[in-house]
Amino acid sequence: MARIVIRPAVEADLPVIATVMHEAFAGFIPLTGQAPQPLLEDHGERIAKGESLVLLEDEKIVGVAVLVTEGDAPLLRTVAVLPERQSAGHARRLIAFAEEEARRRSAGEIRVVVHVTMAKAIRLYRALGYEEYRRAEQEGYYRVFMKKRLG
Repeated sequence: MARIVIRPAVEADLPVIATVMHEAFAGFIPLTGQAPQPLLEDHGERIAKGESLVLLEDEKIVGVAVLVTEGDAPLLRTVAVLPERQSAGHARRLIAFAEEEARRRSAGEIRVVVHVTMAKAIRLYRALGYEEYRRAEQEGYYRVFMKKRLG
């Protein structure tokens, strides 16, 4: 059985994080006509702020999440998993980890923003108890805003 670890990202992870983001999101460029926001982020800055998490499977980074404090609730800004590892439950693990971190911060809810074309992600969040509360254009992207109450 694979050994799974989730930990804060460090600067040395930056090249692998860039690869995971590219492989996870590049396929959406033809759908949207633009690079998905995670491909444009300054991941070095996210790491420096302590906002990036990496999921390692047998000591290899195969997933990344970005959890930021925004307003009154943490925002799970990005969840990315290498395409060849997307059926292994890693996205669910990263989301659960982010939810636990939000609870640790005494947050009553956690939010997520997903591009409208990412139907698989939207279905996953709904299955995990997230509710859509808004759709809007933001920063040139048409997004679905979802939230989950934390118990």
